Amino acid sequence: MKKKMMKITCLLLAMVMLLALAGCGGSAPSEAKASEAPTSAAGNSGNTASAKNKLAFFLPMTGDQMQYGESLSRGAKLALKQYNEAHGTDYVIEVFDDKGDPTEAVNVANKIVTDPTVIAGMGSFSSSCAMAAAPVFEEADLLLFSPNASHTDFPSMGKNMFSAVMSQKYEGAEFADALIGRFGTQNIALLYQNTDHGVIATDVFSKEYEAKGGAVISKETFVPGQTTDFSPVLSKIKEKNPDLLYVNASYSDCAQILMQAKALNLNCQYVCPGMALTEEFLKVVGTTIDGTLVLSSVPAFLPSVLETAKLDASMQAFVDSYTTEYNEIPDGFAASAFDAVNIVLDACAKVGTDTPVLREEIAKLRDFPGVSGYNMQFNESKEMVKGIYMFQIQNGQFVVAE
Repeated sequence: MKKKMMKITCLLLAMVMLLALAGCGGSAPSEAKASEAPTSAAGNSGNTASAKNKLAFFLPMTGDQMQYGESLSRGAKLALKQYNEAHGTDYVIEVFDDKGDPTEAVNVANKIVTDPTVIAGMGSFSSSCAMAAAPVFEEADLLLFSPNASHTDFPSMGKNMFSAVMSQKYEGAEFADALIGRFGTQNIALLYQNTDHGVIATDVFSKEYEAKGGAVISKETFVPGQTTDFSPVLSKIKEKNPDLLYVNASYSDCAQILMQAKALNLNCQYVCPGMALTEEFLKVVGTTIDGTLVLSSVPAFLPSVLETAKLDASMQAFVDSYTTEYNEIPDGFAASAFDAVNIVLDACAKVGTDTPVLREEIAKLRDFPGVSGYNMQFNESKEMVKGIYMFQIQNGQFVVAE
């Protein structure tokens, strides 16, 4: 009897163990399926949220450069909104404030790379901030796509570095070619801000200008934010009697320099970079320096320019939608951020959100129909190359130079 009871007990125990094992076996497949769910599903389309669906921008949202950060942020958010609506995707943007400070950019970068939902870091306004953060993204093997970093060395800081704007060495060379094409080989004086951007861009410009037969007869520099009286250096330049004066500086310094040059009767063709393409610049100079040329690798959407230029359909749609969304006309920074978002998300739709395949796809970009330039493409060194625009001040307004 005892033996019979023991057999029954053993059978019952065996059944319990089998049921327990069956229960464990039933949950294991569902856990495996969950872990195998694609974390880089192209486009995050439909109703399924992807593990990676965030673009993490770091921009100067406070401080002296906050107006640029705000413009870049708005352009990015508009692009994301339109992309999600058009493709049924669930991408999001998170904006971090780097305050325009490289140290803070590194701090923010360290936060971004620890977020598993981030597809790419997107920053910053300044090359210095983007370059400070670059090693963090490279070590984490996460894409860093800047909407505005133009430093020549930025794309070569790692396999994950890209920018939506033209490299300084290409922009400077294009500017030199444009002036040679318009005026022939002339004597030019260069006055530039003593920053990384100013030094590199001026050096590239000088070499190209002289290679094409022009003569750089004067190169002078100044410290931005410290120099307010430019008359001594402008007097030196005047003695050289240049045909052209190219001032490579921010819009506020450009305005002061050229107005002081005019007061000194330094009579030659004035030239500024795209940083001067702002309403604030025009408010300062008025009609004082009419005739000044502005060279830019990004278009301008100011009312006076729009009246003299016929935009293609994509650019016009961007201007219209941005104006509707924010009740103001976009600038080149907003356009660059708009393009940056679309370039990254278009690549995600093709290959997914994993960094290795994403960077390979982005590097193939050719003839992208952007709103921040035309014929946008990356060369073999991952540097952005595109055409340039030439504007002129007439009656205190920017117009397309004829």
